[in-house]
Amino acid sequence: MKKRSVKEYIFFVEAWILLAFSRALILFRPFKTLTPIIGKPVNEETANDILEEHISDRQLLLFIKRSIWRAAKRSPWRTMCFEQALTARIMLRLRNVKSVVFFGVNRHYNKEETMKAHAWLICSKFTVTGGANNSDYTIVGRFVK
Repeated sequence: MKKRSVKEYIFFVEAWILLAFSRALILFRPFKTLTPIIGKPVNEETANDILEEHISDRQLLLFIKRSIWRAAKRSPWRTMCFEQALTARIMLRLRNVKSVVFFGVNRHYNKEETMKAHAWLICSKFTVTGGANNSDYTIVGRFVK
């Protein structure tokens, strides 16, 4: 097993705590009260401008991505896409890094199926959370903070 650095452990603990916090917020707060954390809604052009901004520390994004993934696997509470995107948003904001949270619904929805929703976060063209099947979803909201 690979020995992890102290920095990786610190990021893991931060992600684990913030996943719990994010889950509690989602459970107990209406969506509109989460906008100070999620950010303000923006159009596609503004979101694309934010995504074009280059971040010099790509390693930071990778640390955050990995720590959220590891913490989510080891959490007894729900840690789905919305919780992960919210956690990534908080972790990046603590480091003054801009990012875009996307919300989408599945394109292939019909009356026999339950509509599926998805959330993901991208920073500097790097998908930090929720990147598996983004192309299957129609974007219904973009939020920048």
